[in-house]
This record gives sequence, C-alpha cells and structure tokens, in this order.
Amino acid sequence: MVYSRNIDGETLEFGVSGKLLWNALLMYDRQTHSLWSHITGEAISGKPQGKVLKPLPSTQTTWKEWKKANPTTLLLSKDDGSGRRYERDPYEDYYQNPSKIGLSPRKRSDSRIPPKDKVLGVKIGEEAKAFPLRYLGDFSILNDQLSGIGIVVIYSKEKQTAVVFDRTLNGEVLSFEKEEEAGNLYMRDKETGTLWLALTGEAVKGRLKGKSLRQIPSMVSFWFAWIDYFPDTKAFLGQE
Repeated sequence: MVYSRNIDGETLEFGVSGKLLWNALLMYDRQTHSLWSHITGEAISGKPQGKVLKPLPSTQTTWKEWKKANPTTLLLSKDDGSGRRYERDPYEDYYQNPSKIGLSPRKRSDSRIPPKDKVLGVKIGEEAKAFPLRYLGDFSILNDQLSGIGIVVIYSKEKQTAVVFDRTLNGEVLSFEKEEEAGNLYMRDKETGTLWLALTGEAVKGRLKGKSLRQIPSMVSFWFAWIDYFPDTKAFLGQE
C-alpha cells in the first residue's frame, strides 16, 4: 500500500511499530507516536485516532515491467548498512504453506475463497471487492462497477502484475476487451476502437491516442487478511 503522509496540513514520518492488528502490520508516526493500520490507513490510537490517510495508486509488479514502463525511475538501494540479504525472502515458506495462516487467530472465516489465496482488493467509498488471482486467468481484462464507478481490472500472470483503472473518460464509460500483439499486452475499447497498453492505461493508437486512464488504488493480499478488514466485501468468483 502507498499513502500520502500529509494529513490536516502536517507531513508525518512513519516507521514500523513491530505490532500487529488482525495479522497485519501497524505503522506509527514519529510526530504523535500514534498507531496506524497499513491496510486501511486509519489511525487506531493517539491524537489523530479516526483520521484516514489518502491511498495513492501503486503497482506491484516485476522490476523488468516497471523499468520498461518507467525507464528513468529511481531505485531504492539495498545498501542500508544492515547487511541484510534482500535477494532471499525470509517468508517464502510461509507463502507456500497453506496451513500457516497468520500469527494470531483469524477474526472471520469465509469459505468463498481459500484463506491463503491471493486476491486483488479494491475499495471505493464504502464498497469493497476482492478479485482472486486464480480466477483471473493468465491474462484478463474484466469490466466491472464498484460504488457506481465503472472500473477495469487487468491481470497478467506472466508479468506478475495486477492493476485497476477507472474506465470513465470524458464522461463516457468505456468497455474493454483484451488484445495481444508481439508479446505486449493491449486492450481495445469497444466504443472508439482505440488501442491501449493494458498495464499502464495509456492509449497508443486510435481516436483517444495520448489519453490515460486514472489508476485506482488497490492491493494484493491474502484472502484471510482482506476478509478480516472488509467483512462485507464482494468477491469475484469467475465469469459473472
């Protein structure tokens, strides 16, 4: 998750508290020493309790895909003085073992999706929805609606990337279908026939060339974590 750290005219600085709430990390801010949920962005203690950080669009992807789309990007250095080996994931066994579900008892149980399945979670307004990666296939373009806003969910298993865009442009709600050319992932809108780069939401050919879709904040999470925080969530369970 990525948030703006500006709230009520003040820029906060955050660190890792070492504490968990419902098996999810809690941050703290160094100005008020309050605790914040990293999943909801809400302050759960201290002076700003009840305040919510503004989520910003972000993409969980491979370095190869990110660099191709953003060739001048800055890269966080691995040389932080700790000597930690970042090429090795200490949680690899946890990810692969379906019997290991969190560090504390689950708050809720929901059998619609296996608890350790990864889902792409989206929340707009008061409405939330989870899209299990297993149901999105190898390359999917899914037109949907959440809180009255038309969205398009895009997932590529090969490129390990899942993103969500607002499919309303200039007051018109577009409908997309997938198109694959020369190893690149594209989508085409049915309304104008414009060709778009699927993972960036940029129009590259046709009437809308040069336009970009607005990316909507989303996160990849285990189902058991998502359902604990968003108990009323909808779930995509295949073709609807």
